[in-house]
Amino acid sequence: MSFITWTFDSQLPLDDLVLKTKPQSYAFGRRLYTFQIEQQKYWLKFHQAHSYHVLEHAFLHELDFYQQNSISRKQFIVPHQIIQFKENTPFHELASTGKGLILVDTENFFNCVPSDVQIIQQQILRALETLENMHQLGWVHGDLKIEHFRCYENSCKLIDFEQSFKSPHATQNLTATPHYMAPELFHAERKTVQSDLYAFGIIVYEWLTETRLQAKTYHNWAVLHCQQMQIQLPKQLECFLPLLNGLMQKQVEQRFKLVSDAKDCLNSTILL
Repeated sequence: MSFITWTFDSQLPLDDLVLKTKPQSYAFGRRLYTFQIEQQKYWLKFHQAHSYHVLEHAFLHELDFYQQNSISRKQFIVPHQIIQFKENTPFHELASTGKGLILVDTENFFNCVPSDVQIIQQQILRALETLENMHQLGWVHGDLKIEHFRCYENSCKLIDFEQSFKSPHATQNLTATPHYMAPELFHAERKTVQSDLYAFGIIVYEWLTETRLQAKTYHNWAVLHCQQMQIQLPKQLECFLPLLNGLMQKQVEQRFKLVSDAKDCLNSTILL
């Protein structure tokens, strides 16, 4: 199905509508469903009006992101459509007013780590090029996580733009996930391209090591990222240490400034 011509046909019958929202998010008014039409799986995302305005505002912000000339961003976003809830939509029992976001189903981009370091190199490069496409349009993602990199039709895409903003117009009320937060964000500095790069470094590091960083509190995450983080890779993957060191420098002025810096480092890597 073509990216540009994809549209949601509201007249087709839905199959297997399943609620996927986490309990806490559900309590705050967020709704996330999966459904199928003619064996194609989709996701429906919306927020109940007038419930927990922080999440409601974030969702409306994401809709605004998609509405801003989305065709030009086809290189890094998945096929989507914004729908208006009303009586003649198949979702009228879920919501009678407001808007919803429908996304075509995708797979995780960072799945099992390949055994061939050349394939690993190319996979990281594809993800970097996707992030670069977004940055080159002046946007910072602001909340990169491993699950936000998706594989669609053999290409890498990004999802979840609730915290995205046009650089350099960051606002102080944007939140972040401590698991992926760059050290400077714990000191109340604004998000930037370089905080995206740090989060990407965490994603690649956990993928390569097949581990998950652990911390129980916000303070513990701050100590980990700002003081204790030590990068260690399996012997056969140590060729990627220069990339990770450039992405995950604690001092922002020592970190890669642009995705192109990370790509140059990756392309010059001597594979073991």
